[in-house]
Amino acid sequence: MKKRIREFSIHQRHLPHWQLPGAVYHVVFTLKDSSICNLCYDEIAPIILKALSHYANHRYILYDHTVMPDHVHVILQPYEKDFSVEPLGDIVGDIKSYTARSINATLNRKGALWLDESYDRIIRDDAEYKRIAQYIFENPVRVGLVHSGEQWKWWRPTQWR
Repeated sequence: MKKRIREFSIHQRHLPHWQLPGAVYHVVFTLKDSSICNLCYDEIAPIILKALSHYANHRYILYDHTVMPDHVHVILQPYEKDFSVEPLGDIVGDIKSYTARSINATLNRKGALWLDESYDRIIRDDAEYKRIAQYIFENPVRVGLVHSGEQWKWWRPTQWR
């Protein structure tokens, strides 16, 4: 039986990782080396979006998310079952593993694609959720990829509630 989280817990590698059943998280995972590829290429970004939506409604509720050239932002909430949740690290690890295999096959390369550790933060309230969702929406604008968030084809707003 897979490990489940039943109460608040903290573990740390380089970054602290807090887990709490019922929590909504902002997760960011980043390329190991930005010279590997641009995640926004038309043959790459759909792999990531497909992986995120594949696990949605099975393992987590998927909220706002976007693919940037060298990283991915996701807001998600692991599903609760029997007062416990799947560890966030397992969920993100499976997404990163699947996308790494698929992207590496597309690029005809081998080796690590993602940094080992991802950033995650528990979203504490509606105001923080709105700030983070707005940040995700405006991220491509801030780095000069588009003039408005609506123009970014790799952004997806909350769809699965």
